[in-house]
Amino acid sequence: MRSHCVYLAFGSVLLVTCLAKEIDTKQFYFGHKVIRVFPATQAHLNVLVTLQNQFNNEALDFWTQTLLEGAPVDIRLSPVNSYENITALLTSYGIEFRVQIPNLQSVIDQQNGNQRGKRETSSWFDRYHSLDEIFSQLRETAALNKERVRIFTFGKSYEGRQLFGVEIQTTPQDAKPLVFINCGIHAREWVTPATCMYLIHQLTSQYQDDVTVQEVLNRVDVVIMPVFNVDGYVYTWKKDRMWRKNRSLNPGSKCVGTDLNRNWGFGWGETGASGHPCSEIYHGRAAMSEREVQSVANFLQSQGHRLVGYLDIHSYSQILMFPWGYTKRRNKDYEELMRVGQAAVDAIKTRGGDNTSYTLGQASDIMYLESGTTKDYIYGHLNVRYAFSMELRDTGKYGFLLPSHLIEPTAKEAFEGIKAIILNMKLND
Repeated sequence: MRSHCVYLAFGSVLLVTCLAKEIDTKQFYFGHKVIRVFPATQAHLNVLVTLQNQFNNEALDFWTQTLLEGAPVDIRLSPVNSYENITALLTSYGIEFRVQIPNLQSVIDQQNGNQRGKRETSSWFDRYHSLDEIFSQLRETAALNKERVRIFTFGKSYEGRQLFGVEIQTTPQDAKPLVFINCGIHAREWVTPATCMYLIHQLTSQYQDDVTVQEVLNRVDVVIMPVFNVDGYVYTWKKDRMWRKNRSLNPGSKCVGTDLNRNWGFGWGETGASGHPCSEIYHGRAAMSEREVQSVANFLQSQGHRLVGYLDIHSYSQILMFPWGYTKRRNKDYEELMRVGQAAVDAIKTRGGDNTSYTLGQASDIMYLESGTTKDYIYGHLNVRYAFSMELRDTGKYGFLLPSHLIEPTAKEAFEGIKAIILNMKLND
């Protein structure tokens, strides 16, 4: 990634922003740091918003965002100029911060590497897997469970890769209400495809032995899409581990990709998305402009009244949230979604195995305003009441680089929460 730099005056501090020009080389993050910032006032939040609007992700990448005073924000900073200048700026405004990850590349190197030498008898979930490995495992699972599992494609991605999903059902001849779950809409969130694969494994392998799995599949059919952003996911393995968006070209810009979770046609282009192609939250040139979004939306629309539940799985922050994201206005099902969501966070904590706590609430209340998201589209456009988004582990120690030995504990507790959602939904209202 080559860049040229522009100097910006911000108060009394001179800042340097480097505009990336993409070339075909692998991106490394030696010396990059992740800092945790603690905005205590609205003025502090205004400083962070201005920084996010002025800088592209090459120099400064917001890993988390907030509009809440006192809530921490995690930011990746490139070495030397960005780190020194940004931290000087924060200090000048009296904004507290601490270094969360001192050398990002070392954490990237450790995330999956320590599992490569494990014996063949180890669990499939002991390490992260490439897209080809994931799809191979999907085909194997479908072949072993032909009576309950079918693998199918929603369509193709921008770069021509298949968008695979699996449908799991006990009575294929008699379709039940449908719950749709997708993972990997943001490429760098590796623990989410791993979690979707864990869900598939549990729902297929434990049906004979686990009463709660039987209860779930006797109640609903489940479609799971392990990797929504297939092109971006491949890119994180081959070129840039921290890549977030898809890989579509943006006419008139050297910056690549659209945030697939800002491209949906409900509340599109409002607060919480960017019209700048270099932004990590770029909403695309138009609502529903991306092939991946179109393909999945077509499938969801085809299900009509059968679709009763939806889950979009992300990392990180340990949060379970529901619409709205694009407005502070309460949705009409707020109390019901709080009831079902509370059952899920209770299950995660009590049955997940590690006493893990999740925060529950409407997205715009507990995180930040975000527009053009999956959950708002599913709830607002398709009128599906039970639309949730789940942010998996952790709360910032590793961020997007959750070590591979934590895949299974993270997925296990998420599965407990998802089962609780399905078993607590009112299907006949």
